[in-house]
Amino acid sequence: MISTRLEETLRHGIGWVISGLIVLAIGGVFLLPYLWVAASSFKSQFDIFSDISPLQWSAFLPTKPTTANYFSLMQRRPILGALLNSAAVSLCQVVLTLMLCSMAAYALTRIGFRGANVVFVLILVTFLLPIEALMVPLYQVVSGFGLQDTLVGVLIPWIASPFGLFQLRQAFEELPKELEDAARIDGAGHVRIFLSIILPNVKAPLATLALVTFLFSWNSFLWPLVIVQSPKRQLIQVAIAQSVSPGEFPNWGETFAGATLATVPLLLLFLFLQKYFVRGMVMSGIKG
Repeated sequence: MISTRLEETLRHGIGWVISGLIVLAIGGVFLLPYLWVAASSFKSQFDIFSDISPLQWSAFLPTKPTTANYFSLMQRRPILGALLNSAAVSLCQVVLTLMLCSMAAYALTRIGFRGANVVFVLILVTFLLPIEALMVPLYQVVSGFGLQDTLVGVLIPWIASPFGLFQLRQAFEELPKELEDAARIDGAGHVRIFLSIILPNVKAPLATLALVTFLFSWNSFLWPLVIVQSPKRQLIQVAIAQSVSPGEFPNWGETFAGATLATVPLLLLFLFLQKYFVRGMVMSGIKG
């Protein structure tokens, strides 16, 4: 009996170790490129490439760390202004997207009007259109409103998110109708039901949508590159790309420093919202 339990414990231990090694190996595939970029941002130009040819452990850990790349990047480029622009645009997009998508999802799932499913399908179809196909008409519309080279022009076309509507609609449909019926018996209208009953019960999907929207806005490159020309209004991803001037030998240390700075807000946001992320994906699940 004792030997059977010992064998079972040993089997579980070996399985746990093998599972851990597999997880570490898979995680390393995703993590190593970022570690290399972050470590290289604290190295001189010579050390960056001497450590990878041949590949050494020091490629992922600066042995003689220096912050010179960060200071020279900030002196030569308006990188802090670009970070603030990206933060302002991303936060505004998160707030407006949550407002629009939650109200639209409530109308489609709870008010119930004729043709709601047709409207929903038509909105989803726009999700399938590639951004390259929308770029020219969007540019003409935004320019027509005089929003070219403004942060509002960067923000406006993307606040209505078909993905966000789909996610929140699925989450709203999971809520029991009895909650809404009880509120109606107490005399609540649509506004009170939406604010006091529906939204408090879908915090996780709202947090997940906020995180996904922030990631999309923060990492957007093509549209800000097209619509903004002034360096002082540029967003962080474009500013990093423009840190390499044509005809100039690239300073990879500065480029990696910019990429590392651009990643820090995303990591902090994910750490803050991670407890909602998986729960939100499950609630908004794949139920059709």
